Formats: sequence, structure tokens, C-alpha cells
Amino acid sequence: MRIFKLIVLAIVILSVNCFIIACNNKKGNIEVNEKTINEKALSSEKYDLPEILTNDTLAEKYIVIVVDTFATGEPLKIHYCDSQNSNDVKYEKQLYQNGKLFIEGPLENNRRNGKWVAYYENGNIWSVGYFKEGLKHGASNVYYENEKIRYTKNYEKDVAEGLWEFYNDEGNLIGKVMYENGKKLWEEGISNQ
Repeated sequence: MRIFKLIVLAIVILSVNCFIIACNNKKGNIEVNEKTINEKALSSEKYDLPEILTNDTLAEKYIVIVVDTFATGEPLKIHYCDSQNSNDVKYEKQLYQNGKLFIEGPLENNRRNGKWVAYYENGNIWSVGYFKEGLKHGASNVYYENEKIRYTKNYEKDVAEGLWEFYNDEGNLIGKVMYENGKKLWEEGISNQ
């Protein structure tokens, strides 16, 4: 009987906190997935949205759902869903624990589709890549934290294709590899270590 009372109490606390989170929400159309709420989130008195959501123009167009959180209760993954169908995710953002943007891009049928951009914690671009139906497709550029290009790669349906170029952290070209349908045709300046 005591276990039953504890379970009922936990459900009541969870329900009350979900209501409090919804009421403290700065945008009326932002939801928190109940599965992601943990003990720390339950004990917090206020759920502050990261700045990225409070100034988010996507939030004006889509239903915004926090689908995953850090152990602290801060948002980790956010989905932007069709305003008529919350199961139709159109865009995704993942955050660092401090609330800064880690990666973002569009989804189609729950797969990456289009331009995805990842960021270092300082806000500099880490990588830019393109996807089609969940597969890497097109150019992919990765940068050093100092914003110099690290390498450029090309893909067709997740298969290496075309010229790949590699650079040192000063921006100087240090090697090239040519691919055709995933097979390496030649390489230049690349050590086989």
C-alpha cells in the first residue's frame, strides 16, 4: 500500500510540474516531452528556456517540442513540427548544455534533408554538410575552431565522390584525394600512417 501511495505521489508531482513548465513557458507553443523530465527538472521551480528559443523565428512558424534534455533538465534536442501535425518534424536543433547551438538542420520523413550546420561551443562553424533522404549528398566542409577550413569532401548518396581536399590549421592545402563511386582513384600529399 505504501508503494502505491508513493507512485501516486510521483504521478501528481510530475503532472503539477508539467503544468508549471507549460505556464512558465515564454512561448505558448513550446512543449516539453514528459519522457524527458527527470528528478532535477521536477525539483526546479522555474523552467527557463535557453535564449535560442526565446528569440527563435522558427518558433513562430512551428510547434516546438523539447524531445531530450540533459541531466540538469536543460534542453538537449528540440524538434520543430508542422503546426497541424506534431509528429511531422520539419527541423531539429541540438544544444550544448550551456544553451548554445550545437547542430541544426531540416528533416523530411524524420531523416536529415538539406543543409545541416554544426557549431563549436564558441559559436564558430564546425561543419556544413548536405543530406538527401538521410544520406550525405553534396559538399561537406569541416573547419578548425579558428575558422580555417580543415577539409572539404563530396558525397553522392553517402558514398565518397569527387575531389576531397585537406588543410592544416593555417589554411594551407596539405593533401588531396580523388574518389569515384567510393573508390579512391589517386591521392596527393596524404601520408598513410
